[in-house]
Amino acid sequence: MFLAGYRRRPWRGAPVEVERMKRSAIPPVVWFLTFLWGATWGIPQTGQSVPEVDQQILRVTTHLVVVNVVVHDRKGAPVAGLTRDDFKVFDGGKEEKISVFSVEQRRALHGPLEPLPPDVFSNRIARQGGTPTSVAVILLDSIETNFEDAAFVRQQLIKFLSQLQPLDRVALYVLGERLSVIQDFTDDPAPLLEALQRYSGPTGPLSSSGVQDQALKGGSLGLSGSAALAAARLDTGLHSFAYVSQRVSTLEYGRLRIVLSAFEDISRRLSGLPGHKALIWITGTISPPGDFPHLFDGDVRLFCTHWPGLSKEIMQTAEAVKQADLAVYPVNARGLVANPDYEATRRAPASPAFGIPSSPIQTLWGINLVNLGMHYIAQQTGGRAFYNTNDVKSALRTALDDSEITYTLGYYPSHGQWDGRYRSIKVRVDMQGVEVRHRQGYFASPANEVSVEKKDRTAMLKEAALNPLEATKVGVTVRVRPFKSTNGGYKIEINVSPDLNDLTFQQVNGRWTGLLDVLAGQYSKQGRSLGGTTKTIEQDMTNATYQEVMRKGLVIGFYQDVAKPAEEVRVVVRDGLTGSTGSVKIPLHR
Repeated sequence: MFLAGYRRRPWRGAPVEVERMKRSAIPPVVWFLTFLWGATWGIPQTGQSVPEVDQQILRVTTHLVVVNVVVHDRKGAPVAGLTRDDFKVFDGGKEEKISVFSVEQRRALHGPLEPLPPDVFSNRIARQGGTPTSVAVILLDSIETNFEDAAFVRQQLIKFLSQLQPLDRVALYVLGERLSVIQDFTDDPAPLLEALQRYSGPTGPLSSSGVQDQALKGGSLGLSGSAALAAARLDTGLHSFAYVSQRVSTLEYGRLRIVLSAFEDISRRLSGLPGHKALIWITGTISPPGDFPHLFDGDVRLFCTHWPGLSKEIMQTAEAVKQADLAVYPVNARGLVANPDYEATRRAPASPAFGIPSSPIQTLWGINLVNLGMHYIAQQTGGRAFYNTNDVKSALRTALDDSEITYTLGYYPSHGQWDGRYRSIKVRVDMQGVEVRHRQGYFASPANEVSVEKKDRTAMLKEAALNPLEATKVGVTVRVRPFKSTNGGYKIEINVSPDLNDLTFQQVNGRWTGLLDVLAGQYSKQGRSLGGTTKTIEQDMTNATYQEVMRKGLVIGFYQDVAKPAEEVRVVVRDGLTGSTGSVKIPLHR
């Protein structure tokens, strides 16, 4: 069954040794489940998959809707000490019983877990050394922001990053022709701050394939190591200001397609995290200004009718944003705006806003339309909008501090109408003079996805592997072990352990069924696929076997010859019943 939202159980550790697995008493059917079907392209596959013991518990999904709520008083300070009884939640106007309740405080850092062995990798951000209960992504939208405003934002980013606090977890992405990761979640902004301070603007088009080479030239700027790499990534992402706009505008639905893809990728990156998740979207406008806000509400299908060539992407993005419970904080990069038509020195009329003939009133109307769109997006997702201000630094700080205290509410809707339609959510707090913010609704998707052909599922795996961000909806732990082959080359053993808490199993006629697709592939420095292996595991278990798998866990094994130009191994796990995905990127030099 499909989750409209839920709180995850904690990850329970890395895989154990292979020899220990072989000695464990696992029923033959469990061994059979690990390699029912495999398809290989490019890289020869040898050996077989071996189940591995792990202390994980299967999750049987239900229609649990989870809502993250922030509550502030009249002064904007977070309200502490609220209990379950202080909240009421309404689904479609009907009050529902709150079955799940928790309080997360951003300053209460979850202690770091035991470090993973050097050959084990995970997509769990908590595995990167103690993660607070909220994170923020700063998305600098170069497509919709002119170069002058971007230079202003850069200075504001420097001021903001120089004041980061020890428990802040911030990632910086740039949106150009594609989504570029400048720096992922970290509590050490020093390399990025140094790169921003020395960055003098794009010198020319630079593809993502040239990032590492460009980083080696960072010494010319007096940079080295992480700072040089951050500067190279900035050059890759920010050259869009000078070179991308005209090219993108010639593509069919070019700008909108790129923005949709970025929102979907970021949602998948954050979907596996509990607590408050903020997307701080720094942009100069909204494209298209009149329709894009409806991506976040019940009129998304009407939005699709305006853009028929993108209806599939629109619905996928809308679903991903809602599933991740992503709070969007739009920040207008234009800062404090005065109507140029009122400038005494201007002799020619101002340029049209959104194609509207220019006049003082109409130009202001165009500016206000963007601001209203930003406000609406923030309202629908539980964030805040910041516009008509030159203090972008304070806006970033406010967005980050917004989740000082987060209340998580979960309920099982009683409506029984899982027809894919949008349903509104309203949360009330039994207290006067407080501001309550949360996402405004969700899509009541049916229990299962529409059946997808095997070849299409394989295509989805390959597409997910090309994503610049790791997906976290399904937790994945991977152990990679290299060894020499008889011909003098190298092989790698890849053991994939999905977090069974994140997978879906259904009970049908007394048996438990599930469907899981897994990809393990190798990629060049430029991100080009060098081939890989996919496996599909179709599970049909008796209750006894189900209980055994619940106790023992599951690992899917791959053996591959190492391709000479390979720089990275990428693993993707996809739940065939819900479409939930998890992915891990593993540098081979490690």
